[in-house]
Parts: sequence; structure tokens; C-alpha cells
Amino acid sequence: MTARTALKATSTALALAFAAAPMTALTVQTATAQQDAAYSADELDIFTEALLRVADVRQKYTARMQAAETEERQAALVEEANAEIVTVIEETDGITLERYTVIAKAANEDQSLNQRIVKRVQAMTEQGQ
Repeated sequence: MTARTALKATSTALALAFAAAPMTALTVQTATAQQDAAYSADELDIFTEALLRVADVRQKYTARMQAAETEERQAALVEEANAEIVTVIEETDGITLERYTVIAKAANEDQSLNQRIVKRVQAMTEQGQ
């Protein structure tokens, strides 16, 4: 699986997770706690900044996709959106596409890490208002 394919799957899952209720609780294990602790506050802040930029791109393309008249146009918009998402992540200082994908997957599997990110999303969103 390429990083771009993994990004599509994980960013979709994260977008749904942050828009809806928190993810289902997983059994807390020592390895999960250690994995969660491996992400510094600074790294999660950078990830969250990228995540919010990705959400902006998704929001922009959602309306365009809904207005698309053909499946071919929708597919083209999906490719365009994915390319812009990759660019947005790569242009975020302090994080690579690969690291973004790793953190996104971890947040998808670890409720504690997910909650740390959700709190950052809320804080950054409130600051922006």
C-alpha cells in the first residue's frame, strides 16, 4: 500500500471520527499507552495543524463533488482533492506525509491518542474563531 493510498483511508477515517462522536473505546494495553506517549505535544500540535488544513480541503471539495454531474467528474475531483491534501500536508512545517499517516493510523486505533488530538482540534478551532 502506498503512502497516498494509506493517507486516503486514514484521513477519511479521521475526518469521520472528528466530525462524529469519539471512536469506540479499545482495550487499554501497555503497548498502546507507550505508543500514545511516543507522540510529543509539539508533534501532535503540528499534526493537528495539518489535519485542520486537510479538513478545509475536504470541505471545499465536498460541495464541488456534490455538484458534479457525472461520475467521471467526481472521480477527477477526488484525484484533485487527494493531490491537494498531499500538498497541504507536505507544506506543513515539521511533518512529512509518512509521519502524518503513521499518526493518523495510530489515532484511529488508540482512543487515548485520538482524544489528545480531538482536544487540540477543539482548542485550535476555538482560537481561530
